[in-house]
Amino acid sequence: MNKRKTSFLTLFFMVLLCNMVNAQRQHESSPIAEIDQLLKKIDTVLQKEHIPGLMISIVKKDSILFSGGLGYADLEQKIKVDQTTQFHLASITKFFVAMGIQKLIAEGKLKLNDRLQSIAPEIPYTNKWESTHPVRLVHLLEHTAGFEDIQLNKMINTTGKPLTGINKVKAVESSLNSRWKPGERMSYSNPGYNVLGYIIEKVSGISWNAYIQQALFKPLAMNNTLFDLSGERQQTYAKGYDFSNGSYTLLPFYMPSSNGASSALVSNATDMAKFMHYLLNVNTNNHIDLLSGNDILEMEKVHSTLASQHGLQTGYALGNDLFPNNKKVTFRGHNGKGEGFSSWIFFNREAGMAYTISANCNTNLWPVSQLIEDFLTKDIAYPTMNSIMIDKSKIEPMLGYYQFMNPKNERWEFYRRIFGGIKLLSIDEDKLIVDRGRGQIDSLIHMGNGIFRLKGNIIPSCVIGHDHGGHPFFQGYGNSFYSKTIYLPILLQKIPVYLGSIAALLSIIYAIVGIPLALFKKLKIIDLCIVLLPALGIVCFLASYRLLGTTDAVNKELFTSANSTSIFIFAGMLFFGISVMIAAYLLYKRWHQIKKKWIKFPLVFNIIFLFYLAMLFSIHGWIGIPIWSM
Repeated sequence: MNKRKTSFLTLFFMVLLCNMVNAQRQHESSPIAEIDQLLKKIDTVLQKEHIPGLMISIVKKDSILFSGGLGYADLEQKIKVDQTTQFHLASITKFFVAMGIQKLIAEGKLKLNDRLQSIAPEIPYTNKWESTHPVRLVHLLEHTAGFEDIQLNKMINTTGKPLTGINKVKAVESSLNSRWKPGERMSYSNPGYNVLGYIIEKVSGISWNAYIQQALFKPLAMNNTLFDLSGERQQTYAKGYDFSNGSYTLLPFYMPSSNGASSALVSNATDMAKFMHYLLNVNTNNHIDLLSGNDILEMEKVHSTLASQHGLQTGYALGNDLFPNNKKVTFRGHNGKGEGFSSWIFFNREAGMAYTISANCNTNLWPVSQLIEDFLTKDIAYPTMNSIMIDKSKIEPMLGYYQFMNPKNERWEFYRRIFGGIKLLSIDEDKLIVDRGRGQIDSLIHMGNGIFRLKGNIIPSCVIGHDHGGHPFFQGYGNSFYSKTIYLPILLQKIPVYLGSIAALLSIIYAIVGIPLALFKKLKIIDLCIVLLPALGIVCFLASYRLLGTTDAVNKELFTSANSTSIFIFAGMLFFGISVMIAAYLLYKRWHQIKKKWIKFPLVFNIIFLFYLAMLFSIHGWIGIPIWSM
């Protein structure tokens, strides 16, 4: 009997232990446990990337997996982020404005191809192709009107007084100029969405933000989502920070310079989870009077670009972009970046998964995004990718140099037209070999009809074809647009810039050598000035350009008025041009007194190519333009 009892007890405890182990394993693999593990990984990224706080919403078609946050909404008071903390989502606003326009289209009050001039002739824009290629509603939605992005001094409103009516659009009038035929290519333009906000107001009869609140947020019970049009700090808002030099700087909120339709969205994790759950279930949300599945499909389609007319659907559609960088499924959505905030919203309706993240710090969210996407796609297999042989007779004539053609802002990115080009080198069976410069060679894999994907991507993102005039173009690497051209004129622009850079470096070296010689009376002061003045001008120019960047990141209000910062930027760049001209005059006056040719000709080299740089910067508005009055 004792042996039987012992065997029974041994068996009983073994079964009990197995059940405990099995229960522990089930707990470890439960959704709650998996989310906890994911949050721990994300928290590690927060510490590494110096992110104060993070709003997170993770959703699948059948459930909201997580809605909350990590870290701190307020570092000073140690207030933690939770599901109710409101974050400024910046450009994600455009997604909702586009949905508002689509709602008006669904109601028959607008059409996608309506001409802007017909809808709102009072809008102050210019388009020299208006008679044949007018600006249409779709061009504003897809950033293909050719409008520039907002000017530095128009990004915020520091007056404390909100603009009204058409004045909201006139505030950004300096950007509303079509630089190419509308519909050719995409160039991101915040002012274009300010115009869309005005159109919503004109058609609906109420303010654009009230319309979106009523038509979108209210049906979805997004009760804590709003548009910050005042720039006033609220208790429920996360504070925005800049991290640099080992410390955090608190950044202010701003009143938008226009109507806010490009950047004013504020929401929290709970509301964004509701919104994404709606997107994933749009065809089954019969009780919500919002948009149909066909309406959302229309929003996900690229309509107006040359690339889309050649079959490429990767790119910016109606308020949302399709991104090719996940190796299992593709996500579409929008990024947002404002003062002290960086936000992403991504979803895949077919796969039934979505997420929103927002950090209260200007940071790179890619490490966080990767963790969440790996978590959502862990049970999805890698797709099998095929390719198609290239018809050389069609593609070979289009090989050659392609110039970059769609800078976001002509003034500050003009150099990309010179240095941003690519070369289509050769064809290797099913691959197009592309030289992107600086030693980067890509093999684009052919998917058919001149459409290509990058190695590792699962969808195509590049296309080569002919425009309506029969001229070859290439679009790829995001929404970059390139036009085939002869390389020699580009090279003739590059060479003097390179030589000017060498001249700038030599001027500084000459000044360093010349100062001690002048102190020991080995060099006349007037001769020292020939090299010292350009050197000082170069230093001032570089200091001004750096200050321009740091001010753009943390003190945009300084661009709106004449103050010590904006005047220094203006004066520093202007001094470069003036210093080169004075040095050229001094060299002319002292030419016959300088006896040694080995001194004369290096000085001539410096002056000529520094003068070229000064003229180049002047032509493109870097020199002599007061930032506060652009």
